[in-house]
Amino acid sequence: MIRKSPINSVRPDRRAFLKAAGVTIALPALESIGASKASTGAQKRMVCISSALGMNPESFFPKTFEPGFELSPVLSPLSGLREEFTVFSHVDHPNIYTKHGAMNSLLSGIDAKRASPGENRSMDQVAAAHVGYETRFPSVHISLGGKQGSSWTASGIKVREEEDPLDLFQKLFVNDSEAAKKARAVELDEQGSVLDLVQGQAKRLEKNVNQSDREKLDEYLTAIREAEEKIQGMKRWEGIPKSDVDFDDSANAHGNMDYPTLSPLMFDLLFLAIQSDTSRVFTAGFGMHNHAIEIDGVKDGYHGLTHHGNRPDRLTQLRIIETFYIAQMARFIERLKDSKTDSGNLLDDTMVFFGSGLGDAARHSNRNLPVVLAGGGFRHGTHIDGRQPNGSQTPLNNLYTTMLQNFGVEINRFNNATGTFNELQS
Repeated sequence: MIRKSPINSVRPDRRAFLKAAGVTIALPALESIGASKASTGAQKRMVCISSALGMNPESFFPKTFEPGFELSPVLSPLSGLREEFTVFSHVDHPNIYTKHGAMNSLLSGIDAKRASPGENRSMDQVAAAHVGYETRFPSVHISLGGKQGSSWTASGIKVREEEDPLDLFQKLFVNDSEAAKKARAVELDEQGSVLDLVQGQAKRLEKNVNQSDREKLDEYLTAIREAEEKIQGMKRWEGIPKSDVDFDDSANAHGNMDYPTLSPLMFDLLFLAIQSDTSRVFTAGFGMHNHAIEIDGVKDGYHGLTHHGNRPDRLTQLRIIETFYIAQMARFIERLKDSKTDSGNLLDDTMVFFGSGLGDAARHSNRNLPVVLAGGGFRHGTHIDGRQPNGSQTPLNNLYTTMLQNFGVEINRFNNATGTFNELQS
């Protein structure tokens, strides 16, 4: 198997690679587990896109809230999709004051360092548990330029993120050799046997320990149950070929800062995974670093630019980067909208969230987070003011509760939510 890397200057011929990898063009029906629902648009999906270093408030937030509000400069790539998205101002996680560390809390609203195991379970993992292994992957995670660590399981384990789109391509769509499949089957059986053993031992201990130890055992058993579900889910899909897709990998990235090459690859893979029903829950985004991103007009390190000191040259470069992020999301949304299904289009059933744990990176502020929500069948086209009568801001978890309910999860409140966003309901 040829392994490709976007930072290699020498790349194999695309057709030869696809042939060697067993990748063809058509999407399979997967009859062994029921017909694929990719063409019906019947299933809800959730995509959470994030920027680890926030967005400059002055160029991100629109200035008014009335109908037909003027888009801000950074949001201008969304101008052709006015009725497909909603902008939110004055929403945040009220108990988070962790500066850059807030990227770990973006999808939960809970400080991961102070949380008990499982207390900081992220909303994407609540959605992923709702789907389970109905799809090959309950959730898919990728972040360019550095990991963000915003996804946490019920047992408090941080979910692994891919950083290379071509590694993600292989994971999602390239079938392993028969020898590798047999080796994995043996490994899964062995892991299952070990889990049975340790779970039995833990259950016997549970009867003879104090309350504090019983809580620790409960955490341990939760982790075991997660592992069991993963093993059983992997076994279910082991004999079923991965979806065959047409993925153009001919572009050659100069390195891991070549966002104009890597970002379209990332979003194309998310689109293919949605279209083929390979997964229904995704996190993606742009991590924290201080390298110069290879975008025209940008010459300084990204982190340094967020601490711009109101210098015009730095603000100009920062706006170029942030507008690029929104343009990539806009391209992704447009592609979902243009993909017709029996019930409408893929965007109708796909929630696309954009946000950050930082409101203003220049001040390390975790207040007034930049948030956009598109698609999902919601009523859009507005700029929502989350300021409360007492001057406080609306918990972002109110939006997450609304999204989870839209996803089909029976939940009244996610973490510290105080309600839902009824304005989004059609």
